[in-house]
Amino acid sequence: MFSWLKRIFSGSEIPDTTNEATRKETIASSSTHSPSLHTQHVFLNDEEKLERYGQSRSHKKDDARWVLPGEKVTAHGFEIADGMVYVGNFLTAAPNGGWNADTPAPCLIRPSLKVASGVPQTNLDLGYWPSYTDITPNQRLTYLLWLASGKSDTSYPMGYPFLYFYGLERRLIADSPSIDEEVLLIAEVKRLRELFGHNSSFVNYSTELLNFVEMKHAVTDIPRVEAWKPELAALGNHMSPLLQAKLGLHALRGMPLDVDLAIAGILSLPPHLTGLWPRIATTRARPEFIELTRHRFNQKFPHGFRLRDKKESRLDLNYRSASQYLHSSIKFEGIDRLPDPAQLTWTKMIKLCEGAREDLSAFAKVVGKERERADSMAAALMLPAELGERETVRSFRDWLDNLPQPLADVPLEELGPRCFGSGKAASGLRQARDMSAILARVGYGMEPDPTYGGTKPGENIILFRIGDAQGQLISVGADFHTATLIMTAIGPAAKNMTLGSKLVDALATRLRLAPHETKRLTARLQLLPERLPTLGRLKTIVESAEPEQRTALASLAASVAVTIGETDQGMMVALERLYEAFGLGRWELYTVLHQGTATTASCASEPIVVEDDKSRRRGHRIPVPPSKAKSQDGIVIDMSKVGVILRETKEVEEILAPIYEDEASEIPISAAVVPTLERDARFLGLGPEQARLLEALVNQPEWTRSGFEAKARELGLMPDGALEAINEWAYDTFDEELIEDGDPLIINMALLADAPGASS
Repeated sequence: MFSWLKRIFSGSEIPDTTNEATRKETIASSSTHSPSLHTQHVFLNDEEKLERYGQSRSHKKDDARWVLPGEKVTAHGFEIADGMVYVGNFLTAAPNGGWNADTPAPCLIRPSLKVASGVPQTNLDLGYWPSYTDITPNQRLTYLLWLASGKSDTSYPMGYPFLYFYGLERRLIADSPSIDEEVLLIAEVKRLRELFGHNSSFVNYSTELLNFVEMKHAVTDIPRVEAWKPELAALGNHMSPLLQAKLGLHALRGMPLDVDLAIAGILSLPPHLTGLWPRIATTRARPEFIELTRHRFNQKFPHGFRLRDKKESRLDLNYRSASQYLHSSIKFEGIDRLPDPAQLTWTKMIKLCEGAREDLSAFAKVVGKERERADSMAAALMLPAELGERETVRSFRDWLDNLPQPLADVPLEELGPRCFGSGKAASGLRQARDMSAILARVGYGMEPDPTYGGTKPGENIILFRIGDAQGQLISVGADFHTATLIMTAIGPAAKNMTLGSKLVDALATRLRLAPHETKRLTARLQLLPERLPTLGRLKTIVESAEPEQRTALASLAASVAVTIGETDQGMMVALERLYEAFGLGRWELYTVLHQGTATTASCASEPIVVEDDKSRRRGHRIPVPPSKAKSQDGIVIDMSKVGVILRETKEVEEILAPIYEDEASEIPISAAVVPTLERDARFLGLGPEQARLLEALVNQPEWTRSGFEAKARELGLMPDGALEAINEWAYDTFDEELIEDGDPLIINMALLADAPGASS
């Protein structure tokens, strides 16, 4: 700033205090690194040189030199073996002149500036737009060490390779190197881009530089411009000169753009012109966005996209440098005007890209900030079908198909990473529902499954095939919930797999379950505890059943028990508890059992065909005596034995009750009869008392502390305990806290959209 004022007031004696701390360093210092014998020039201290020649600081003379590729140079004892740096006392930062002509070039290594001694600190960041003149002596020591060690160490902060890159950029843009040297410089830029490809900023600037150098040679060679192809993976946040020129030439000549040019153009245009602001679908999912856009482009524009010229549009090709002060522009020879692509109409292309962006939003959300999650099943299944099935999906299906059939017991810690990627937990309710949806897409189901009324998975999950890939979850009917209730109530009494299979078959036949429902019921059988559910647990399970349905449900359970031939003491206890949970008397149970036995016995006393037309010539067959005839189901129940069992039931209950009361059911079941999944509890997994409290709280987003405590006590709850229980449920369900404690308490209403049954 003071240099600028001096040029205005040329006769005034205004001291230049710019970079005062830096100028103090220019006094020659004794460094532990002695000057190299290879140095061809002696660079005087700036202050000494100005004093010796009486030269004004506002008219500094460039005395620096460019060290050619392969040439050695030593600065403060550090030997830079392969050159490609500027060394000297002064080199202007603005080769074309201007108000900052007296500013030293950022890339210039100035031997007159102090360099620290001792061990370099390789973790010293240089900040944005570093300059050798402005960095500290410790940072200069580190930079010289990085140069002398081969310019390849990627563990240093990015400021050091950028400072070196500034010199290469200046040489290629501002100077006129020979063709042979330019080839070496371009190779060096490409080497750096390969080394530091993890830094998007460095990739963008290095690509811009290579494009501009290419453009400088192409100004007189239009076919060379036409042959150039953009690198879609290396696109920056603005349009490179070479891309501008190529798009402008196509518009000028009325030539349609191919898919690569069209995508490069739309992604490089300023967002305020296209509406394609940097959202997650075009940043986190850039490869998939390009792939999907390419697919749809080829369908919509089989002959290319035509970018129409506007005569008032004119393009100025300017180079945007990585360093702060370097500027350059290009003029085409033989072309009076080249249209600016940013001023032309991209409407149809924008609509196509907007559609692709929206369709990739779900995938991008799964990927999140971790690009490696793109290979997970959760991400792969979110991709539009147009992109085809990914190898991840095929491998996952192969793994499932090789599991034991028909049921496979798989640890959750193995299934979770396969669905969500390595290192990702799958222990919450939300993750369980996501796993269920993932499995359904490839034709499999799991139990326990919160989507179908099951609990949050424990250590193991039962997997089973439900048929061909369905593409979405298949809902279950009310009869499935009825079957599940009966299975939970009496299933543990069917003590072996043979009886358990008979129980499943009987329920499937009586309730006409679909094949996928039967398989799911079989999986639930595997998860049943060995002990019967307590009476209290049963009452919780059946309380949502309609009163008029309870008698029918209880009778169904008893008749199924008769059908499978399991009426020992354990089954009788199970049935009596179920009847009691429904509010029915034991005499009603005994009536059903007697009717079931009578029905079975009647099958044996029906008329028997002694002779028919076909057997007449073969003689007569003596029928089996009725007392030995088998029922239709292959079972004859001796009611005298049932009577003995009933008399012993009370004695058995006294023995078993203490054991059963300590055991809770592992499979909470939704309402016995509900039309669809939407009638499940709104806050599935939350205790009934806390659920009632939450039902009252969600009517408004904020509650005073006293109001909340009053509401909790009204429902017989301790306020702090209820708050903790609700938030623990929220963490399991949403991975977030639902109620923020304080005064007032704030409820995160947005989370409740994901609550089970919230849509109802």
